[in-house]
Amino acid sequence: MLQAALNRLSLAGLSATLIGNGIGRFAFIALMPALIDAGWFTKGEASQLSVATLLGYVLGAWASDWLGRRYAVATLLRWSMLICSVSFFACAFRDAPLAWYYAWRTAAGFCGAILMVLPAPVVLPQHDPAIRGKASGIVFSGIGLGAVLSGLLVPVLIAGVGVGIIWGDEVLPLAFRGVEGAWLGMGAVCLALTVSAWHQWPPEASEPPAATADGAPAPKEEIPAEARWTVWLILAAHGLNAMGYLAHTMFWVDYIVREQGRSLAMGGFMWSMFGVGAAIGPLLTGSLADKFGLKRCLIAGFALKAVAAAMPWWSSSVPALFISSILMGIFTPGIVALISAYALETVGAKLHRRAWGLATFSFSITQAGGGFLMATAAPHLDSYHPLFLASAMALLGSIACVLMIRKPDAAVEEVAAVSPEPGATSDSPPHESNLYPNATAVEK
Repeated sequence: MLQAALNRLSLAGLSATLIGNGIGRFAFIALMPALIDAGWFTKGEASQLSVATLLGYVLGAWASDWLGRRYAVATLLRWSMLICSVSFFACAFRDAPLAWYYAWRTAAGFCGAILMVLPAPVVLPQHDPAIRGKASGIVFSGIGLGAVLSGLLVPVLIAGVGVGIIWGDEVLPLAFRGVEGAWLGMGAVCLALTVSAWHQWPPEASEPPAATADGAPAPKEEIPAEARWTVWLILAAHGLNAMGYLAHTMFWVDYIVREQGRSLAMGGFMWSMFGVGAAIGPLLTGSLADKFGLKRCLIAGFALKAVAAAMPWWSSSVPALFISSILMGIFTPGIVALISAYALETVGAKLHRRAWGLATFSFSITQAGGGFLMATAAPHLDSYHPLFLASAMALLGSIACVLMIRKPDAAVEEVAAVSPEPGATSDSPPHESNLYPNATAVEK
C-alpha cells in the first residue's frame, strides 16, 4: 500500500510543501541568529521579516481559491515553487534596502500558503480511497523534512561548502559560504526540487478553469447548506489546532534553557526531536488513518497533541520533555495531513480545494492572532506553563469540533451522480475512475 501511495505525483506534492513551508518558512528561522550576528539585520528587523512571511501566508491562504478559479492549478504550483526558490537568491544581496527583503519574504509566505492549499486537492483524488491517508502523509511530510533539512544545511552552508562544476576538461570551483552561501544554497535546493516536479502534475491540473459563457472566471464553488456546518467545524478545529502548537514553536527552547535551567545543548536536542517527529508524523498518521479511519485518528491525534502541550505542566523531567517534543513534532504536520484528507472525505472532491483553502486561512489567522497574544503575554508571566496549558485547552476544543461533525450527503451525492459502469448493479460500488472522471492513472 505504501509503495502504491509513493509515486511521482505524491512526491511532487511533497516537493511543493517542502519548498513552500519546510524550507520557505523554517530555513529563515534557522538563519535568523546568523543574520543578526553577521550584522545583516538588527533583532527587530529580523523579527519584522518573520512577520512579513506570516503576513504573506495569510494573504496567500485567502487568495488561493480566487487564483484557483482563474488559472490552471499546475501553473500556480509551478510559479509558486519557482518564486519561493528565487526569493532565496534575491535575499542573498547584502545591503539591499529592508523593503527589498520584506517584499521577497512576503512573496515567499504568499506562495508558501498556495503550496500548502493546492497540492493535496490535486494529489489525493488521484489515489484509491484505501491509500489516501498515506498519500496525504507523503505530501505533507515535506513540511517536517524541510524543517530538518534546513536545520542541517544552514549551519553547513554558513561554515562553507565547496562545489565544482565540470566544464570540458576543467573543474570550475564554486563556494557557498557565510550568510550569502546559506541563502544561495537553500535557493539551489528549492530550484532543483522545482525542476524535478515541473512536469509531474496530472494533465487536468494544467487545464485552465472553465469560464462562464461571457468569459468571466469560473464561479466560486458554493458550499451546499447541508455541508456548511461540517465545513465550519473543520475550520474551527483547524484554527484551534494552530493555537495548539504555538507555545512549543515559540517558547520551547527558551523554556527548557532559561526557565528550567538546562543547557543550550539540551534545548537544541529537544528541538531536533521535534524536527524528527515532524519528518515522520504525516506518513505515520496517514498510515494509521488508512487502517483505523480518519475521524478516529484525528481525535486521537488531537488528544495526544494536547498531552504533549500540557506535559510541561505535569513534569519537566528529561523523559517528559523528550516525549513532549516527539509527540508535538509528530502531530503538528501529522494532523494537517489528516484534516486535509478528512475534508475530502466529508465534503467530496468537488469542494475539497475550497474547504481546505478556508481551513488553511483559518489556521493562518488563528496562528497570527494567537502568536501575537502569546508574545504579548509572555513577558508578564512568571512561567510559560499557562501558555502550554492554553495550547492544550485549544486542542481539546478541536476534539469537540470533530466529535460534532456528521458527514453530510455532499460526498455521497457526488458519487451517486456518476452513472454506473456497464453491467454494474445498484449494489455495486462505483469504480474509482468514475468517482473522479478527470483523474488519470498515477504512474508508480
